Amino acid sequence: MTDPTRPDPTSSDLFALAGGERGLREVITTFYDAVFADVMIGYHFARADRQRLIDKEVELAARMLGASHVRYTGRPMLEAHARHRIFGGQFDRRLQLLRQAMERHDLPEPVRRAWVEHTQALRALITDDDDSNCSHERA
Repeated sequence: MTDPTRPDPTSSDLFALAGGERGLREVITTFYDAVFADVMIGYHFARADRQRLIDKEVELAARMLGASHVRYTGRPMLEAHARHRIFGGQFDRRLQLLRQAMERHDLPEPVRRAWVEHTQALRALITDDDDSNCSHERA
């Protein structure tokens, strides 16, 4: 499995296109404001340290977008999410809020595409619920 903290070798200019650390921090702050307030997923973050989440997300996004000088200091994705039961629909909601934050800050399309693809690639480390459809068999 690929390391989610290592940048894609083709993404070296994406960090700059995103506005560098300052630009990423603005998008991620907007994103977490929405996440914490969201009725569908906000309860997962009720006891979370918002600033720490923002800082770790900035590190992760910066690395993913090619900032080799930034080090990700957070826990591995699987470990960080293991104690939470996260459903596929909740993962999708988080992704929707991320897309809205990127749109609000008018991030260039190549940055949005790379960020969404990277987020989707992490899905199996965050939820084992394949999709957001209701399954009567699982119920």
